Amino acid sequence: MVRSLVAVAAVVISAASAVPTEGHAFVNLPVGGMLKNRPLPTLDGKRASLLGNAKANLFVFFRPGQDHSLQTLGQLAKLEKEFEGKPVRFTAVTSDSYPRGEVAATAREAGIRMPVLIDEGDALYGELGVSLHPVLGIADERGKLLAYQHFLKINMLDVVRGRIQVALGEIGEAEMARLVEPAAATIDLGNRAGARSRFMLARALLARGNAEKAIENARAGVALDPTFAPVHAILAKALSTTGRCAEAEKEYAEALRIDPRDPTGTEPHGQCIASH
Repeated sequence: MVRSLVAVAAVVISAASAVPTEGHAFVNLPVGGMLKNRPLPTLDGKRASLLGNAKANLFVFFRPGQDHSLQTLGQLAKLEKEFEGKPVRFTAVTSDSYPRGEVAATAREAGIRMPVLIDEGDALYGELGVSLHPVLGIADERGKLLAYQHFLKINMLDVVRGRIQVALGEIGEAEMARLVEPAAATIDLGNRAGARSRFMLARALLARGNAEKAIENARAGVALDPTFAPVHAILAKALSTTGRCAEAEKEYAEALRIDPRDPTGTEPHGQCIASH
């Protein structure tokens, strides 16, 4: 159905009000949604499920050879030891497109003990709509998504520890908000500059008609700084140009949530809407 993304942006933002304020991580699964718990092959040649029967099931999508992924896995290795003996299960997930040797090297360097699942054909990536690396989720014993968390340059360990403690009932939402706020208030200038560069490149590529490369660069910008509204807006426009309307709606709603003003003058258009 042809419709204006701007007209539905308020609805999407309202629906996202229960989602943590750091930004959308799983395009196809909101907080409160139910995960399908399928077994996947592991790095060591066995099979394991994404989730267990633990009260808090933490799973992280990572990319071998990426600094932020390595830093995140290193932080999780510390939390594995810290929560040992408690009902917490850790799992790492990566695409089967990465060489197994690189995956194993990253896991060793980070010092994680958790199983590493290999997502065959990126089926789980597609099912959840994973677009950031690294990104982690926490689910309860029934498979309900309780929270997700993208990479933070500052305060990552404390924030993830807090999300686990909320799942375990050890702290409340007010305490969790105090942990998130300092991290959200601190913007890494290097990441912001990188996100701005990716935004400008994506905008130029889109103007030349190369929407797929524009999407690739805009996603890279989002990964660098998910709090930079213009890069979400240009990603929405590029996605809309290729007819990926549901993803475009979510990205543009996120841009408006971060900055309620039109962040760049690049409202989504293309196959998704007829006019503004």
